[in-house]
Amino acid sequence: MNPAPPTTVPLRPGRSWRDIPQEVGADALSGKGRRRQILAWGKFGATGALAAALGWGGYAVIHSLETDRAVLAGAGRSEIVREISLITDGTLTKSWVTQVLALPPNSNLMVLDLPALRGRLLAQGQVRVVVLTRSFPDRLVVTLQERVPVARVQVEDGAGRPRQLVVAKDGVVYDGLNYDTPLLASLPWLDGLKLARQGEGYAPVAGMEAVADLLNTARVQAPHLYRGWIIVSLARLAGHDEIVVKSQDIPEIVFTRRQEFFRQLAQLDYVVDAARSQPEAALTQVNLALGSQVAVQFDRPADRFKQTNPTIILQPQRKPKRDL
Repeated sequence: MNPAPPTTVPLRPGRSWRDIPQEVGADALSGKGRRRQILAWGKFGATGALAAALGWGGYAVIHSLETDRAVLAGAGRSEIVREISLITDGTLTKSWVTQVLALPPNSNLMVLDLPALRGRLLAQGQVRVVVLTRSFPDRLVVTLQERVPVARVQVEDGAGRPRQLVVAKDGVVYDGLNYDTPLLASLPWLDGLKLARQGEGYAPVAGMEAVADLLNTARVQAPHLYRGWIIVSLARLAGHDEIVVKSQDIPEIVFTRRQEFFRQLAQLDYVVDAARSQPEAALTQVNLALGSQVAVQFDRPADRFKQTNPTIILQPQRKPKRDL
């Protein structure tokens, strides 16, 4: 008996054996494939664990550096502080710095609380900027930038005795240590202000930047005028933007902070020169707060101006810088 011929299944045009669904479950994977999958998952898990360990280790190190100074002391090659070096642009001394820092005996350089020590120095008004640096193995370097005094002010101490303080450009009031006597004597006195207590000292004086600008401009550009200035009043500064100066020759000179101080000093220099030609009539007031005009008052009428009123309005020409 002849066998039946094979049945032929016709294929649709455009299809092949690749179109037949081939679903292979996990059970169909070979042993080698399963090992590769387990190894891949193991590597991923190990990488994650390593990253977590590194992160925690970094946090622990930073936390230890910030909080446990004893660990730092043991890890570093620092020793007991044997020297304090001072670098300053002013007049403060190494002995003064040592006294203010007041380091305990046998202080380890690495254990020093630098922010706290910096605060002690900044609490002294004469100090404007402080930088503390450890110089291994046993030296602390202190770098200071000091304030510069521009005026003096007189107060009373607890016993009612007069006490001289100095004021810087930013209004800070402080003792002023180790300044030369001629320097202090050249500073004008401040008047027309009320100092307010702040901690163990005084609150900064408002408006001192404008006052310092006037004083520095006069000292540099018109020293012959500045040398005679005795008192600078701030009484009209807040309300009228005016600074009143009393000099040896003129009882009242009014400046305004709304205009350039150099221009006002040039006007003042012109008026002073003009008044010298009339010695019988002394200047009692020069008001420079009127812009291009200058109000000048004499103790009696000046003949050269042909006026009967002792108050005279001038329009001085602005002097060039070289003439001041």
